[in-house]
Amino acid sequence: MNDELVLKVAQSKAAHWYHEDGTPQHTIDGANGNERNTNLRDARKHGLYPSVTGIDGDVLTNFGLSKWKEGILIEAAWTLPAKPGEEYTDFCDRVKTDADQFGSVAREFGSRVHAAIDCFHQDRDFQPEPELLPWFDKYKAWFRANIIDVVSSEKRVVNKKVGYAGTMDMVAQHQEYGTVLIDFKTQNMKRPKPNFYDSWVRQLAAYRECVDPKPQCLSVVINSKEPMDPFEKLWTEQETKTGWDVFKRACEIWQLQRNYFPGGEE
Repeated sequence: MNDELVLKVAQSKAAHWYHEDGTPQHTIDGANGNERNTNLRDARKHGLYPSVTGIDGDVLTNFGLSKWKEGILIEAAWTLPAKPGEEYTDFCDRVKTDADQFGSVAREFGSRVHAAIDCFHQDRDFQPEPELLPWFDKYKAWFRANIIDVVSSEKRVVNKKVGYAGTMDMVAQHQEYGTVLIDFKTQNMKRPKPNFYDSWVRQLAAYRECVDPKPQCLSVVINSKEPMDPFEKLWTEQETKTGWDVFKRACEIWQLQRNYFPGGEE
């Protein structure tokens, strides 16, 4: 993995906070001089904006994610039978550890794919590590068949009026849909087609409110289980509007619960 890709993967694991100019502040130097994840106290001190995904995950139930976590816990329990004489609490700890490791691997794979895609957008000659090549080649084929031009990739945006920030995966000119705001997702698909979740359109709708003119919103899903052509879902205007209405209210709840109103009056 090249240095740029390593950095992007590492950054994706931290809590996401941004300055009002869009500069990320995902980590900060602690009192002991060691780097740590940024927290709410730091945000108050430096006037930071919370991320779209952070707000959505803190306030709203992500039914898809909850179901996925439930599934890997059940699978871990099934594949890790209790040892003779093992205490119940010890067995539970083993199951949780195994499930956490599986989830960590899945998250890291998704981060590596995102990072490789962004590197390709910046440099068409970019080649990722050999392990990612089968998925990367499928993405490049989709890209060349569907994308006319990349308007922006991994662009940071801030909504000072509502009080949040984030990083858009890509805005592009699509062969069929025109200008689209794209969010890439990796999914361990257990059936021929992916699941599409409401949280995805909420995030896209929040990013869309930060740009003008407002593009259509497109989710692109990459099957992490095996390399295949990416799947597209163009969200309707009504779905996008509903997603924005829900996210805006979630943002209000997030701020009220924490008594923190970045960009506004407390």
